[in-house]
Amino acid sequence: MSRSDDLRELIGEIQRHQETSRKMLDAMHHLVEEDLPRIGRTTTASVAAAGLLENYYTAIETVFVRVSQSFGNSLDRERWHSDLLHRMTLMVPDVRPAVISAETCNMLDELMRFRHFKRYYFQLDYDWNRLDYLMDLVERLSPRLADDLTVFEQYVKDLIARADADT
Repeated sequence: MSRSDDLRELIGEIQRHQETSRKMLDAMHHLVEEDLPRIGRTTTASVAAAGLLENYYTAIETVFVRVSQSFGNSLDRERWHSDLLHRMTLMVPDVRPAVISAETCNMLDELMRFRHFKRYYFQLDYDWNRLDYLMDLVERLSPRLADDLTVFEQYVKDLIARADADT
């Protein structure tokens, strides 16, 4: 696969994340506006909310892994999740611009910590104050993240155009 093909695939990953992100937001809205008023803040509802939050973060982390692979970033094996997230804020001279802003990173860091908690501490009865906070965080985060990824996607498109012009 050529470098241009690899970068086109990366654009596909970014675009797929944008669509997945919209679906997750729609599902969170449905949960808050339709399901919770009907069934209440039950254990089942809290597990659903926690799962949506976990999946939202996992989808963006997948894009970051692809960015890292496409631009040759190596990751610390011990703390690769955190390492990956924080590297996305770095502008790497002559390699790539920052993928996300520091503020976007801080918001994602909260979701990453929650995802870690959810995956390793097997709760069934989540704190609704925390879930409400995180769902609100995702609501505020989503447009920022979409803007950051759109700017990065344009950078990748420009790289493809330059590579194609050189061939």
